Amino acid sequence: MPDNMRRIIFAVTMLFLSLAVSAQKKEIHFEKLSLKEALAKAKSENKSVFVDCFTTWCIPCKQMEANVFTQDSVADFYNRNFINIKVDMEKGEGPSVKKMYTIEAYPSYLVLDADGKIRNKFVGGMSAKDFIANASKGLTANNDEANLNARYEHGDRTPELMRAYIRQKIKVMEKSRAKELNNELMASLTPEQKASPENWFLFGENRYTMYLSDFSSPNFEYLAEHWRDFVAKNTKDTVDKKLSSVYRQIASWTLNGFYAKVKPFNKKDYERYKTQIGNTEMPDKKQLLVMMDIAIAAGEKNIDEVTDLFLKNLGSFSEANRHILFDYVTFARTIKGYTFPKIAGLSDEITRTSGNPYLVSLFKSMKERYVQKAN
Repeated sequence: MPDNMRRIIFAVTMLFLSLAVSAQKKEIHFEKLSLKEALAKAKSENKSVFVDCFTTWCIPCKQMEANVFTQDSVADFYNRNFINIKVDMEKGEGPSVKKMYTIEAYPSYLVLDADGKIRNKFVGGMSAKDFIANASKGLTANNDEANLNARYEHGDRTPELMRAYIRQKIKVMEKSRAKELNNELMASLTPEQKASPENWFLFGENRYTMYLSDFSSPNFEYLAEHWRDFVAKNTKDTVDKKLSSVYRQIASWTLNGFYAKVKPFNKKDYERYKTQIGNTEMPDKKQLLVMMDIAIAAGEKNIDEVTDLFLKNLGSFSEANRHILFDYVTFARTIKGYTFPKIAGLSDEITRTSGNPYLVSLFKSMKERYVQKAN
């Protein structure tokens, strides 16, 4: 083969190898800059700043870095339009950035103008298409986050704005801010307005429950004391289901230990729950009162009382309320040396009354295990 041909083939081969390596290494270029330095560079280059707010233990953060940041379309878009930086929320300037921009979930992504003002904020793992679309909205600041922030900053406190703002803050996982806005809205409403259907999402059973209306929230306390107002504006079934679900959660969480992570056990709290339940007209009112007695016994670590209350009453429980028997197992296993001496009776009663195959199977297997040990 002539030397010229060899040189041409070699050059073409090296070109293709170079292109292949280049393609393999394409990713968002994150610069090693502080936020202040990134903002200054953005101003000089007439760009926006993109901030990846992450932690080292966040699995979705790692998945986004490996699977989305490395896609050609993403890399091209972000490198063309932004000064990109990564900030570990637990190191260096991370805690101050976290506080400044109310970062309460990971990953959180910020699009900032050169003055550090939020132009868009989005949270969690997502597709490359959505990742680009969310950042694009930040380039024009024509999005819910920027618009609602601006309206609020300019003094808009109408109920319509406040409701939309609360929803948005939960969407971007600013949970503490959503609670503050909720309290501000509640303080401005009359009792009749609070109970209106348009405000039910602040009290009802929905995706906002864990942030705004769980058992430790002011909204739930208000609902429990004023449930008749809500029934008049909504439906009794809707209100009953919400109340029942929260009292069931209290019993469940007391048994499995989550309640104590929110607030310490205090029998007076449970007596208050019982009073609230007693004042309602919920169909499962009697069952919930028993469940509060079970929760009190669990809070006092009285496993025998808990077991006896279940044996006496579980046959009258609805399937939904009977579900806390899963939590009973969790609770019992925290009692050192407990050998489930009444497991046979519990298992037989569950088999007789429950339509939940998983619950029946669990207690049958426990019966076989612990009765055999006893014999």
